[in-house]
Amino acid sequence: MAEGSGKVLLSVSGIEKSFPGVRALKGVSFDVRAGEIHALVGENGAGKSTLMRVLVGVHQPDAGSILVEGRKVAIASPAESFRLGIAMVYQDTRLVPTLDAAANIALGREPGGPLLVDRARMISDAEAALLKVGSEVGVGMPAGELSRAERQQVEIARALSRDARLLILDEPTSALTSSETERLFALLRGLREEGRGIVFISHRIPEVLALADRVTVMKDGDVVGTLPVAAAEPQQLVSMMVGRPVELAYPARGKGQGDVVLSVRGLHAASGSPPVDFELRRSEILGLAGVQGAGQQDVARALFGLGATAGSMELAGKTYSPSGPAEAIREGLVYVPADRAAESLFLAHGIRPNISLPEIARFMRAGLIDGDAERKVVGEQVARLAVKTPSMEQPVGLLSGGNQQKVVFGRWFLSSPTVFVFDEPTQGVDVATKLELYRLMREIAERGAGVIVVSADLVELINLSDRILVFSDGRIVDEMPSEEATEARLVTGFTKGESSRLADDSSHMKVARQANGRPLLRRYTPPLLIGLLIVAVILATALATPYFLTPRNFSSIAIQATPLVIAALGQLSVMLFGGIDLSIGPVISLVTAIASHLLARDSGFPVPVGIGLCLCAGLAIGFCNGLIVEKLRIPDLVATLATFSIVQGLALIVRPAPGGSVDPAVGSAILARIGYVPVAFVVAVAAVVCYELLLVRGRIGARLYATGASPEAARVMGIDTGRVKIAAYTFSGFAAAVAGLVIAARIGSGDPQAGSAFTLASVTAVVVGGTPVFGGSGTAAGSFAGAFLVMLLQNVLNQLHVSAYWQYVWTGFLTLLAVAIFALRGPQARQRASQWLTRMTGGTK
Repeated sequence: MAEGSGKVLLSVSGIEKSFPGVRALKGVSFDVRAGEIHALVGENGAGKSTLMRVLVGVHQPDAGSILVEGRKVAIASPAESFRLGIAMVYQDTRLVPTLDAAANIALGREPGGPLLVDRARMISDAEAALLKVGSEVGVGMPAGELSRAERQQVEIARALSRDARLLILDEPTSALTSSETERLFALLRGLREEGRGIVFISHRIPEVLALADRVTVMKDGDVVGTLPVAAAEPQQLVSMMVGRPVELAYPARGKGQGDVVLSVRGLHAASGSPPVDFELRRSEILGLAGVQGAGQQDVARALFGLGATAGSMELAGKTYSPSGPAEAIREGLVYVPADRAAESLFLAHGIRPNISLPEIARFMRAGLIDGDAERKVVGEQVARLAVKTPSMEQPVGLLSGGNQQKVVFGRWFLSSPTVFVFDEPTQGVDVATKLELYRLMREIAERGAGVIVVSADLVELINLSDRILVFSDGRIVDEMPSEEATEARLVTGFTKGESSRLADDSSHMKVARQANGRPLLRRYTPPLLIGLLIVAVILATALATPYFLTPRNFSSIAIQATPLVIAALGQLSVMLFGGIDLSIGPVISLVTAIASHLLARDSGFPVPVGIGLCLCAGLAIGFCNGLIVEKLRIPDLVATLATFSIVQGLALIVRPAPGGSVDPAVGSAILARIGYVPVAFVVAVAAVVCYELLLVRGRIGARLYATGASPEAARVMGIDTGRVKIAAYTFSGFAAAVAGLVIAARIGSGDPQAGSAFTLASVTAVVVGGTPVFGGSGTAAGSFAGAFLVMLLQNVLNQLHVSAYWQYVWTGFLTLLAVAIFALRGPQARQRASQWLTRMTGGTK
């Protein structure tokens, strides 16, 4: 390793950046050379990530200058940073989970024409990029199904495919195994040899010293100093980070353990996993070691009531079988998960409610919270844990990772649990905070609690634990007191089941590649299932009534389905990014009312002008919906509910009661048939085909899916998500207007209630068609099948002389059923649904 001596690729001088109440950067100067790995270290909140986000255009600096290869530049957006050859691999990665690896690599700069993407070229480019980084990831694999290491490989491949001369990696090893880390380091060294500059952000000092050429230390938004790694010492770097001499030592182990506090026998922590047996004693820290997926995290979660399938446990001498986290907490066992943002914290809320919530009952007085008592207790925890914050009301999402973790710890210190389970407790936190957390965990043990720690950091596990259990293939394959533990012994334990695990991995890869060969089947499973249901309904109804299976009846179903199909396409556009448009029904009603005036035989308006004005009304309402949601930051549900009321009122003003007329010639043209087949239905089907093509092979499809599945990933790829949302709402209004014209032609007059059923029906059609309520995936084909099924069932109920009131009941039931089947399958989907609900009801956006 030699200090980079190439030309300066990037230089920043005097960079300043402030946020409300926080001065994040205080005149930072920093440079990176060609052929250099430049490490950037500092405590959580030191300003490292903020500085990097300035360099990639996510944040705009308040002052200072940026030079790329000696030329002063202004990086206004992530797209501009890519153009300048700067790319960032984020700690939590920025891939769209519902798009495959090829689409993620090309996102924002897909090859092809203005509308359609050249998929063949996209795949070949992605394969070449992945080959360059030595990755075996299949280009057709959805990013959501990749491991953490594979996602990083895809992100690096994406950066290199854009010819990034400067690569920024933020905590790239925080969730990697030792072997994955070595492979990453080999890749980075190879990129250095190519003359690229690399910024490596890490809290792991040994990694920095093993990999980097130079290291810059930041503290409190400023640069403390830059050293060549050859002249740097671990103790020196930590002292620079903290601002004072710090002893790099783990707390002394306990002098002895007490009686057994937790006994586990024959626990199957996941479906199909082998049984495990172990005990935990009071005042003991028990470490669980293993590669990712070896079973140790499954056991930790099962102890908290998350996933146990069989076995027996005793906690403090009593039978323990938690049905869920609430019961586990009541019994005295608490769990700190690895993903604090998704599973521990309420990021939009302050420190006070985040800490006090589990013990809120103790602050209740006559049904109300005693605010003074709550603030006093929470304040004590904030002081005890040295949480850096201007106020207890500071939203947790604005804190650094280390301070967020302290808030999680403080939550459970309000009570006195018998057992603490920590899953990767120091992941993504700085060295000084790690030492504080180590001290706190040892303090917990010394007070008589049992502590279980799951960690991928073997050095941490060896020095913190009293005893270590080694997992491989779901089994405990070794047990040792930590005094006898070495990294070599632990790694040897990891590989005891290696042959069978590798065979399983090989089988998994075969299955994955087979799945890659059937992407169309995976995509179109919902509409295919609906198609089978439609056939079953048709056959069953044909047996029940002789009047159903006739050309005339199916022609009637087709013309009735046409406006719903068109409206569903508009609703799909919005729901693909996790929104909803409740104004579709009123827009349909308003357009029928307007049409009854403008398209009347004696209106004096030329027919094209009348139709154009009707369509403009829908476009205007949709555009206003988009502006309200995006620019005013009003949740979709609230915004379109307000529009629902306004537009419905306008429809009643334009046509207070059903009346007026639509020129029969216009109606005949819209409702024309070829034999028994309505031309409008054929046009609607053609629109579905075109829309599906744009989703599968078009640029708009990738942008809609990306905005729905991961808005942040879309933004850092240079996609204007706000513009995408406004365009989608505008199209939804347009589609509703087209549907309104079809209905006006069908009823021959204006009706201010003509669209009343279409809001719910359009949502039902889209959800039944397989589009999740929180967006990110879905098809036009599915929405078409869902719309046809809804209208078919209404026709069937009419044929069977079932009351129209029951049709509303059936539509609502079908919506709930579809959400249960398609929209909320799997824990990841349920997590995204929870985030969607938060946003829709006014939470963080």
